[in-house]
Amino acid sequence: MKKVLKIFGTTALLASLVLTGCSQQAATSKPADNTQATKEAPKADANTKAFLRANLKTEPVSLDPPKAYDQVAFEVLYNVLEGMVRLDENHVPQPAMAEKWEISDGGKKYTFKLRDSKWSNGDPVTAQDFEFSWKRMVDPKNGFPASFLAFVIDGAEKFNKGEGTENDVKVKALDDKTLEVTLKAPTGYFLSLVATPVFYPVNKKNVEANPNWSAEAATIPSNGPFTLSEWTHDQSVKAVKNQNYWDKDKVKLAGINWVMVNDENTQFQMFRSGELDNIESVPKDVKSKLLASGEAKITPEAATSFYRLNTAMPPFNNKSVRKAFALAVNRQLIIDKVTQGKQIPAMGIVPIGFPEPGGMDFRQVGGGFFKDNDVEQAKALLAQGMKEEGWSALPEVTLTYDTNDLNKSVAQVLQEMFKKNLGVDVKLESKEWKVFLAEQRASKHQVSLSTFYADYADPLNFIEIFQTGHPGNRINYSNNAFDQLIQKASVEPDEKKRFSLMHEAEKMFFDDMPVLPLYYSTKVYMEQPNVKGILRHPALLMDYKSVEIAPK
Repeated sequence: MKKVLKIFGTTALLASLVLTGCSQQAATSKPADNTQATKEAPKADANTKAFLRANLKTEPVSLDPPKAYDQVAFEVLYNVLEGMVRLDENHVPQPAMAEKWEISDGGKKYTFKLRDSKWSNGDPVTAQDFEFSWKRMVDPKNGFPASFLAFVIDGAEKFNKGEGTENDVKVKALDDKTLEVTLKAPTGYFLSLVATPVFYPVNKKNVEANPNWSAEAATIPSNGPFTLSEWTHDQSVKAVKNQNYWDKDKVKLAGINWVMVNDENTQFQMFRSGELDNIESVPKDVKSKLLASGEAKITPEAATSFYRLNTAMPPFNNKSVRKAFALAVNRQLIIDKVTQGKQIPAMGIVPIGFPEPGGMDFRQVGGGFFKDNDVEQAKALLAQGMKEEGWSALPEVTLTYDTNDLNKSVAQVLQEMFKKNLGVDVKLESKEWKVFLAEQRASKHQVSLSTFYADYADPLNFIEIFQTGHPGNRINYSNNAFDQLIQKASVEPDEKKRFSLMHEAEKMFFDDMPVLPLYYSTKVYMEQPNVKGILRHPALLMDYKSVEIAPK
């Protein structure tokens, strides 16, 4: 593992600095100055009539913030809505809807003071909108997949689990411009957490008047830099500059036109022909050449790509079999020959880039839990598991992924590895994104691909989702001792003890091996030379607020 960290070099250091910045800012009682909230692009000849042309690749699952818990929807929501804070070019939370805030009660109570701002329909943005939105997020009748992120708020988890009421959730609008939030324990990453789109407000009056408000562009009011103008389902999303946005003078674009093209070769050709201004992935057959020439660039992501192994479905109900599949994979080969994005082989679930109180990286302290491409041990474990279950033949295995060219290539290579290294024939199954995600959330897949991006700047985010019954679990994994460690870590005020508990939990998790880690992710992207100011945050957020496009 130490060798891996050394190879990662500058990219790991950057990710570490990114996440350290988020954590440090979140722990202070006064927000940083917002005058440099976004990196200034060259002013000369900026075309204020220009529309940024980007690619979502596929239809958003939803544009209702706590329901839209996926990377496609996040790209739209981060630009048409805005929360209490917004991340700057250093990925540090800065004032946004909240003009300022105070932290008291030993770090448990946050009092946000909202600035004067309006929704795109002219309604004022109020503290009542935020109270309504955050309580709605954890209301059990809604079943929102992102509800767990609000469990740091006192009373939120009990309400969500039917053990309390809405009034027990400690979020209260003291007046139209003041929101008071009490946490169940000091949470240093709270400001980083509420920068996530699932915490963005919805217009209370609008939602209560129209149950289907989030289905069409015309019925979705915005409070962010842009406002939706058109949503042609499965084809495109369009947004225009929001003239009611409080910081509209910083917005230089006339709007954003998103297409939905999921074929990487087609997307690349559209970029080459000038039909797209930026692309966030490139075809694997030209990736190395483009990186070498500098036309394509790499940025770190606070993310881990892995396959979920459904512990309720044979053969993955057996721990030895799960370990056999994990050890039978040559991750470095996949990175070198398929993904080609300088990713790092993952031997744990928490990625590189989360510093401990003593300064070392969480991943470096925790190390790896197994060896990459340990074929002989994999064969032995498979035989052991089959003997334990009394199987003369392994139950059928189906690997599911979404319709993405790179994901398809990785799945095909894994299929070959399982055949060569274990003698197992694995079936491949491709699903359109919305169908794939719905089925995975319902735990219907036997083996399925995931890339989990940090919702907030803390290792707990990557391990808490595997608690029993957690909406992020999706593999029917259950270990009471593991659950107890996570619960202890979530309220432990001593940072050294908290990190120790998280290490213990991750070790226990990998003793059960309910996932097959692949790599710690990076993004390879391209943008046209006349485009400046796109902010790519490691936690899966694309910010187009300060983009400028110069005439060609």
